[in-house]
Amino acid sequence: MKIYFKTVGCRVNQVETESLREKFAALGHESADEPEAADLVVVNTCSVTEKADRDCIAFLRKTAAANPKAAIAVTGCLATLEPQKILAAAPHAALFTNKEKENIPARLCGAEPGGDFFAVTKFHGRARAFIKVQDGCNLKCAYCLVNLARSELKSKPLDAAVAEVKKLVAAGFAEIVLCGTRLGIYHCDKTGANLAALMQKLCGLEGRFRLRFSSIESEELTPELLGVLKAAGPKFCNYFHLPLQAGADAVLKAMGRPYTAAAYRAKVEELRGLFPGVGIYADIIAGYPAETEADFSAALEFVRGCGLAGLHVFSFSARPGTRAAALKPLPSKTVAARSAALRALDRELRASFAASMLGASLEALILKNKAGRAMGLSSNFLNLEFSAPLKPGSLARARITAARDGVGLAEAL
Repeated sequence: MKIYFKTVGCRVNQVETESLREKFAALGHESADEPEAADLVVVNTCSVTEKADRDCIAFLRKTAAANPKAAIAVTGCLATLEPQKILAAAPHAALFTNKEKENIPARLCGAEPGGDFFAVTKFHGRARAFIKVQDGCNLKCAYCLVNLARSELKSKPLDAAVAEVKKLVAAGFAEIVLCGTRLGIYHCDKTGANLAALMQKLCGLEGRFRLRFSSIESEELTPELLGVLKAAGPKFCNYFHLPLQAGADAVLKAMGRPYTAAAYRAKVEELRGLFPGVGIYADIIAGYPAETEADFSAALEFVRGCGLAGLHVFSFSARPGTRAAALKPLPSKTVAARSAALRALDRELRASFAASMLGASLEALILKNKAGRAMGLSSNFLNLEFSAPLKPGSLARARITAARDGVGLAEAL
């Protein structure tokens, strides 16, 4: 069969889809470039926001109409939580919950079932490879569905994770990103290893490559883990994405987040002291129902005071089954205005961070060449534009000569 793969949502979903692609390929099937050319369309859905729901449903409706002969397999968080929405858009779709996801190729093609925790040996169309080492969340954040859609806590065995990274390095990947629903609670049932033990093993592997975390909760950066990361030197990227969600204690408490603004800022300052030039980014929600104008003003001041390198802004949308869904929503104009203000702040932060790197020498992964110039990503997550082409997938030293719109202009050393 020719199979088209569609992913909506997080890095974990992206890794899972790549693993499914490999499993189907091993059974003799090939990837299609467009859904209209496919015999089977596999859709890995997200439900973290109302927009994610809409995007998934719109794609399914369009695909079912454009290619009615294709079989459609739908999995992921939306398929797990609200299958009726899927069937309304694509009545002939086959549904698979998150727990069933890994065995979709076996179910559809009659192969022997068997899970390897979504292992990958390559990453389709990417200069970086992502591996999934943890799944599941037991936090009870008031706005979030993830603990319902991915309630089972599980982690990839230590030896399997190490073997997977070795294969990816041997395949030529110079950057590998570790992903998990809650990466910081990684726990190998077989050995008892935590994330610090896993990183110690991975950072000790030979080869010129670097490791990065996708996202990790600030309170899960323990002294033991930070000690391992600091000792790893350039093997670990000086970059952290720390979900913040709100910048005022009253809102954090209403959300059910397990830290205060002061604790979050203390962790940011600790990281900045440990990792020179570190890039620290955050998720933040605009327009949470419990957030007053004073809270929002405090959040803007707090984020600026932390000196973050950038934000990933979400506009609040009520998720069915969460505590926040019962709250009276803020006016849509208020939510839109706060989202716009936070996105403007994001641009300001990225520009400031890029400017702070002027004259610095950074290690960059070359992502691609565009219009005769290499596009790269520094260890601290600064997007770079070089003056000449370079080999995609390679690591290069870069000197930052200028900054423009949050991008570092660089010369290869």
